[in-house]
Amino acid sequence: MAKQAGALSPEQRALRWKRAFLALLAVNLLCLGVVGGAILKGPPEGRVVRDPGFGPFAGALDEADRKALRRAFLERVNGGEALRAALKQDMEAVLAALRADPFQSAALDSALAQQSRRLSDQVALGQTLMRDRLVAMTVAERRAFADRLEQSLARRGRKGGHDDKR
Repeated sequence: MAKQAGALSPEQRALRWKRAFLALLAVNLLCLGVVGGAILKGPPEGRVVRDPGFGPFAGALDEADRKALRRAFLERVNGGEALRAALKQDMEAVLAALRADPFQSAALDSALAQQSRRLSDQVALGQTLMRDRLVAMTVAERRAFADRLEQSLARRGRKGGHDDKR
């Protein structure tokens, strides 16, 4: 049976998938670097950084709460030095796996799984800190926070919540 014009061989398809995977991996690693840097360096002047675990809630916090949460986060990760070193080590493991010859996907899987666990731990810590702050608010503070959160979500085109204000 003759091969159709324009059809790709299995090797060419595999190469395309590998390239697509590596491009996706590069984008994910870039995002990881941006998020990790934002956590460890703090927000740039005049801009709100969405810390992992705080998500859209960060935009609804007032400046004092935002600073307190960031400070609490850094205290829980002992100033961030160990976290920075661990994030760097995770990235080095990914790079080593990508450069290995022969390439072993299990090593890459292991490195990516470690990154995922570390990020998941950071998000969980952020969520715990956010929850604790929300629970500590007065009724009036929580309602004001809910209004700011709703406004923030509406500005981003993802209105969450109800139209009726209770």
